[in-house]
Amino acid sequence: MDETPIRGSSDPATPSAAGAGSKVALATLVALVVASPWPFGSAHLRATQAIALASLATALGALAWDGWHRRLLLPPRAVLWPLAGLWALAAAQLVPLPEALHRAIAAGTAPVWHPDPPAAAAVLGPGPHPVSLHPEATLRWLACATGLVALTLAAAPALRERRLLLRSSIAVVSGAVLVALSGIVGRLAFGNKLYGLWSVPTTAPFGPFVSKNHFAGYVALAAILAVGLATGLADEQRRRSEALSWIGGRRAKFVVLAWGAAGLLLLAIPVSLSRGGVVSLTAGLGSFTLLRAWVGRASRLSVRGLVSLVAGLGIAGGLLVAVLPTEARDRVLTLAGITTDQSGSYRLALWQDTLRLAASSPLVGSGFGAYEDALPRFKTTAGGFRVQHAENDHLEVLAEGGLLGGLLGMAVTIALFVHGLGALRATSHRLARALLAAALAAGVAAWVHAAVDFNLRIPSNALMALFAAGLCVSAVGPAAPSGMGARRALPPILVLAASLLLAVRAPWGGPQWHAATLARAAAPTASALRLSALDADLQELLRRRPALATAWVQLAWLRLRTSGPEAASLARWGAALDPRHEELARVSTALREAAARAEP
Repeated sequence: MDETPIRGSSDPATPSAAGAGSKVALATLVALVVASPWPFGSAHLRATQAIALASLATALGALAWDGWHRRLLLPPRAVLWPLAGLWALAAAQLVPLPEALHRAIAAGTAPVWHPDPPAAAAVLGPGPHPVSLHPEATLRWLACATGLVALTLAAAPALRERRLLLRSSIAVVSGAVLVALSGIVGRLAFGNKLYGLWSVPTTAPFGPFVSKNHFAGYVALAAILAVGLATGLADEQRRRSEALSWIGGRRAKFVVLAWGAAGLLLLAIPVSLSRGGVVSLTAGLGSFTLLRAWVGRASRLSVRGLVSLVAGLGIAGGLLVAVLPTEARDRVLTLAGITTDQSGSYRLALWQDTLRLAASSPLVGSGFGAYEDALPRFKTTAGGFRVQHAENDHLEVLAEGGLLGGLLGMAVTIALFVHGLGALRATSHRLARALLAAALAAGVAAWVHAAVDFNLRIPSNALMALFAAGLCVSAVGPAAPSGMGARRALPPILVLAASLLLAVRAPWGGPQWHAATLARAAAPTASALRLSALDADLQELLRRRPALATAWVQLAWLRLRTSGPEAASLARWGAALDPRHEELARVSTALREAAARAEP
C-alpha cells in the first residue's frame, strides 16, 4: 500500500506536501481527542485551559515552522474568511463601547451595563462597557475556540498521507472503544456512579462523562468514523466487484477488527439511553450510506435506489432495536412522545426563552460564553436554577453571537460540506474516500445532535468533531505548498499569538466570590472596615459580571445598614435581572420592606 498524498487521483506519485509542523499538530490533535474524555469530558475550566493553551502553542509553532520552510498549506478562503469573521466578532464583543454606540449595536446588553437605577449605575461606572455580559467567559471562549480550530487547520495537511491518515483514524477509534467499554462496564458494575465513586443527582452519567448525552455525542462521531475506516480498509482489500471479496485479502483480519470496533461503538449509543445520540447516529449512518451510493455512481441516485437504501436502513435499525436490552429499547421507543415528557417540554420552553434572548440583541448577541449570565432576564422555566446552556448549540450561537455569528458559523459549515462533496468525487484513493464520506456524515450527526443538546460545548466532543472536520479540510485544501509561505503565515501567526497571550492572561479559576463570605458581615461584631471590604469585593465582581442577580441582592443587603433607599433600589434591580427566581424575589422583597421600616 502506498503512502502518497490522498487528495486527487491525477498524480498519485506526487511527494508528500505536509511539513513537520503539520505532523506535530496532527499528533497533538489525536492525543487530545483520545485523552480529553477521561477527565469528565474536560469540561472543568482547568482542563479546558490546558487544552486551549496546548492547542494554541502547538498551532502557533506548527504554522510558524511550516511557513518559514515554505511548507504552509491553508484551506480555501471560503473556509478561512468566516472563521476569521467569528474571531473578529468575539474580539469585538470585548471592546468597551460608548453608551450610545452600545445601545445601537447591542440593545439587549446595554441596559445591563448602563442600568436606570442610579445606585446600580454608580457601581458599574459611567464609562464605556463591552457587549459581552460576561467578558471573562467570552475571553475563555475565544482562546479555546481559536486554539482548537487552529490546531485542526494546522494538522489537516498531514492527513493527506495514507500512513498518517490510517494511524490517526485507528488511534481515534481505539480511544473511543475504550471510552465505550468504560461506559458499558461501568454501568454494569457501578450503576450511575462516575468511576464508581461519585453520584450525579441532576443528570445520568455514563462512562467518564457526567451526562449520557455527552457520552453518546462523542461515541456516535467515533462510530461513524469507525464505519468509514472499516469500509475503506475493505475497499482496499477488495479485488473484485463482489461486496465480500475483501475476505480473501492479506489484511482481512484488520478489516474484521475495524468492523468489530464499529459494532461495539454502535451498540454503546442505545445502551447509554441517550435518545439524542440515537437520532444523531441514525442521521449520520444514513448520510454515510447515501454518500457512498452517490460517489459510486456517475449520476444521481434513482428513486428506486433511494427507496432501497431507506428500506435497508430501516430494517437495520429495527434489528438493532430488537437486540437491545429491554431498558435501552424502551428508552429508544420513547422518541415518539419526546415533546410531552419532562425532558422534552423543558427543552422546548428553554428554546423559546433562548429565542427571546437572541431577539433582544439580534445583531451581535450577548457575548460568546455569556449565555448563563444573559438568559435569566428571559427565563420562564427552571425557576431558581442556573441554566448554563441552551440544550441547542445552534440557538446558543444565535443568542451569544447574534445573526452575524450565526451566519458566519453557517458559512463555515456550508463551505466545508460543499468542498468536501467535490473532493469526495475527485479522489480515487479508497481509504481516503471512505473516511471523507464518514467525516461528512459525522458532520451531519454532530449538526443533528447539536439541535437537541450542547455537545459542541464539551471540549472532548468538540475535539472529536474537529478531527472529522480536519479530514474534510485535508481534502479541500491546496494541492501544493504556497510559494509565499512566510508571508501567508504572518496573519494567522499574529492572530494565534494574540490569542495565546489572551489565554495566558484570562482568568480560568472561576468566580472568586462565594455567598458564604457574607457570614462575616452577619456577625454582631462586624466592623465598618470589614463591611467596606466586602462591599468592594462585590462591586468588583459586578463590574466583571453585571447580570449576576444574586450579587446585586447581596450588595443590597450590605448597603441596608448605611442607606435604606439605596439598598431597596439595588434589591429591586437584582430581582429584575432574574424575575423567575422565587427565593431571590422573596429576599428582595424582604430587603425593600426592611429598608422602608428603617426610614422615618
